[in-house]
Amino acid sequence: MMANILEKTQQINVVGKSWVIDLPDDFTAENDLEKDTKVLLTFKENEKVEAEILPPLSEKLKNISEKILKKRRNLYEELRRIGD
Repeated sequence: MMANILEKTQQINVVGKSWVIDLPDDFTAENDLEKDTKVLLTFKENEKVEAEILPPLSEKLKNISEKILKKRRNLYEELRRIGD
């Protein structure tokens, strides 16, 4: 069975020369990956794209990152605004 190509909830975030893509739930289930797994695609040397599977964060890491983001939200928004 193929993953649903038209899934509307898929999100792509661009970070420099990389894209972080949420994998659809049906794709992760079919390929024995954890729910909320992402893939990182990085443009390398102007001639190839490398891929890396990013498993979901543990609850502990998720809580820590949310606390840091909440505390540093203004700095984060300013860095995003200037493209850093």
